[in-house]
Amino acid sequence: MSGSNANPTSARFQSSSDPIKTSAKRALKDREERRHSREDSLSERQFETLLRATNSMKQGQKLEARMALFLAGKLGLRGGEIAHLDSEWIDWQERVIEIPEHDTCNKGVNPGEVCGYCRQCAVKELKTNNLTFQEAIDAIHHEYSDERLSAMSDEDITSTAHRLRDEVNITYDEAISRRWKPKTEHSARQIPFDFDVRVEMTLERFFEEFDGWEKSKSTVNRRIERIAEYVDDDVHIYPHALRATAASALSKRDVSAYSLMSIMGWSDIATARIYISSNEDRAADEIRSKNR
Repeated sequence: MSGSNANPTSARFQSSSDPIKTSAKRALKDREERRHSREDSLSERQFETLLRATNSMKQGQKLEARMALFLAGKLGLRGGEIAHLDSEWIDWQERVIEIPEHDTCNKGVNPGEVCGYCRQCAVKELKTNNLTFQEAIDAIHHEYSDERLSAMSDEDITSTAHRLRDEVNITYDEAISRRWKPKTEHSARQIPFDFDVRVEMTLERFFEEFDGWEKSKSTVNRRIERIAEYVDDDVHIYPHALRATAASALSKRDVSAYSLMSIMGWSDIATARIYISSNEDRAADEIRSKNR
């Protein structure tokens, strides 16, 4: 039985076996990663330097590289979202990319297989959400009163722990069947792309030649790493830094925290507020306008 079908008792058990601490630690870790990537966000000049660098690449790689730059650095897509981008995600009439809640991954080496990135996510989901036998025992001791525990034999506790694991845990095949899916439920979203004509034209050209991004997430990373060879050593180029670049650029447009949160697919509005409140360029522009 999958975790999504677990009964309320199972959910209550699972929530009592320390996931609150786990979730808090994960949230803090994500916040630290976002702070770090925000510090590595690129200036407009640095981003334009990267775009010019793609002109030195082979023709096919050039289009893929520019596509990756625009998707991450202008629209704020995550690496996994770029790798699984499909033509069906594009609403050409509304000029938006629609990130779905789920889309079947078929980017593995062999036909019908998921890609390595999705396999890693499936394994991570198992490690994060599946209970070990000891964790199930701990959950029972945490949930039940001392009086109820004293009335249970060791065999009763062991049996209950096994039942709890069967109800809560999912198999590897079940985890794989959920791939591809975005990072969080907030990541399923609509992202407009017609605010930048170069992004719009690159998307159009890309989908004239390809049905979607036919390569894996590692290819996205390699294209970005290849571009990084053309910039100064003190500039750190990686997918999340480009995503932070998009967030920083959008924050300069007087986008509200809630709109920025929606476009970027964040579950924590505090992250959007960090980008908006720390926008030094916008502060400088305001100072200049006040003194003209």
